Amino acid sequence: MKLIAKLFPYDELIETVKRFPLSVFCALALFALTVLNLHEVIDFDKQTETLVRVYASLSVFFFWFGGAKIMSERQGWSVVKHAMAVVVGACILAAFIWLPSLWGMHMVFVFPALLLTLMISAYISQGGDLSFWHFNKQVLLGAAVSYLALLMFAGGLTVALWALEHLFDLDFDERTYMDIWAFAGFVLGPIYALSWVPKIFNFNEEDCNAPTGLRFIANWISVPMVFVYLLILYAYFIKIIMTGEVPNGQLAYMITGFAGAGIITYMVAWPMRDNGSAQLKLFYKIYFPALLIPVGFHFYAIWERISAYGITEQRYLVLLSAIWFAILAVGNTVTRVPLRAFPLTLLVLFAFGSFGPWGGVSLSGHSQHSRLMSLLESNNLLSDGEIKKAENGLDIPLKDRRSISSIIDYLCRTDRDAKLEPLFKDVESENDGDWNCHGGYALTKKLGFDYVSSNRTPSNEEYFYHNLNQTNYIDLSGDYDGLIKNAWAHFNAQKPDEKSNKVRYEILENQAVQFGMSEENSLSIYLNENKVVSIDVSDIVAASVRKEMEASAFIVEGVTDGLHYKLLFTNVNGIIKAKESILTGANFDFLFRLP
Repeated sequence: MKLIAKLFPYDELIETVKRFPLSVFCALALFALTVLNLHEVIDFDKQTETLVRVYASLSVFFFWFGGAKIMSERQGWSVVKHAMAVVVGACILAAFIWLPSLWGMHMVFVFPALLLTLMISAYISQGGDLSFWHFNKQVLLGAAVSYLALLMFAGGLTVALWALEHLFDLDFDERTYMDIWAFAGFVLGPIYALSWVPKIFNFNEEDCNAPTGLRFIANWISVPMVFVYLLILYAYFIKIIMTGEVPNGQLAYMITGFAGAGIITYMVAWPMRDNGSAQLKLFYKIYFPALLIPVGFHFYAIWERISAYGITEQRYLVLLSAIWFAILAVGNTVTRVPLRAFPLTLLVLFAFGSFGPWGGVSLSGHSQHSRLMSLLESNNLLSDGEIKKAENGLDIPLKDRRSISSIIDYLCRTDRDAKLEPLFKDVESENDGDWNCHGGYALTKKLGFDYVSSNRTPSNEEYFYHNLNQTNYIDLSGDYDGLIKNAWAHFNAQKPDEKSNKVRYEILENQAVQFGMSEENSLSIYLNENKVVSIDVSDIVAASVRKEMEASAFIVEGVTDGLHYKLLFTNVNGIIKAKESILTGANFDFLFRLP
């Protein structure tokens, strides 16, 4: 009972409800909506967009109301001033959710900003570093313990109900279990986490002792790992300088991870900076000066990606991280930046990127649309502002086809149909008359080429694959001896010898047929190890690349040395190098009459 009382302090939870009534109301409303949906009182399928926005609104209000209350307590605001801050903030957040069509993408910037607001709401204009550290330690610890509490509560009740079902032949509706977890996730957990928010905001040094477990992690795990990563990065920088190698696309993300881990370690281990291990003290002396060079490479790497592929929300966030790292690295090298300034500067950057034509969402859409228009114009795919189909899509460089496919896919995936509709408005809709992207496949067809995947196609190679929609019927007239269904042949560039590429099929007693393939687009038929015929399949390869669907183009038959054969190709694939198409594999049905 003592453990339960400690994990679920009833009196403190009631005090929390009184302290954060608006946040608790949001939590209860989220729970009520979830229960109504689970019990089919609300038809979620018919009102999906509206209900998702309501969920998002209540979620952001929960955090804003909590942050505003903490700020009000710290600053000693009157009831009127607190109410004004709550209303203005809620209206701004509601505008983010209910006005833009791409509101979900704005949340990528808004949600982190709200979490950072909770961190600094009590310390925007006052408070020492130790007090800031201890306050946030309590808040984060409370969040972790609240999850443990809700798991114990919901898990325990779930197990209890399950036991009753099996021991006493009871039958509980499965929605009862969902109700329990909804209550734990939307009501118990959030309220319990809020109960851990300190009521005072100034702490002395004795209050701010780091726990033993945290000391061990910071001294012997986090800091040594940061030094290891730092050495790896510097070794890579030296390699770049010596070889002149341009950093690959992952460098910016590697530096983001390293710098982020170092800054988190710097903040978490703050009370131990003067009495920690030797490596911890060294870390506090050299980390930010040592971060200056990685920050320089960070800007270079992300600029390389942006100049080559334009801005996306992901790259915009990486650019914001580079600016943040630069501010902290320069600031802490020249002087000592207050600890509360760390989240505050990041909050300002997220707020800056969350709205306006300079924001991440608007800038990303404009950048990618501009790149698309430029690529279409440079490849003569635009005429008086309208799409013009290429006569031969393969004449468009592979790199440009891949970029066009990728941009169209991005604009479709991020619900920016409006940017593409003027160009492709005559593409038939699949949504009851409302134009939609269909993904990139239908739209690139309109341009005269097949969609090129950026994930599966190496930068220096292009593949073709063609599947012929044959019927299941095969005419065996002509006194054929037999049929091999779905035979196959392949070409291995590592072993170009045709004999090493042969595929064997047993047909009659002590007899076998084999198929071999060479780089010269020829398919050879062997009978009992003896080559009978080599068939030139160049026309089939050309038809496959052009995606011709006439069945007759994929049938080869003949008689040689008494062997009567007929091949009905079902699919072919290969590689395109320097505009030369090379068959690397084929499937076919093989009909034969032996000599």
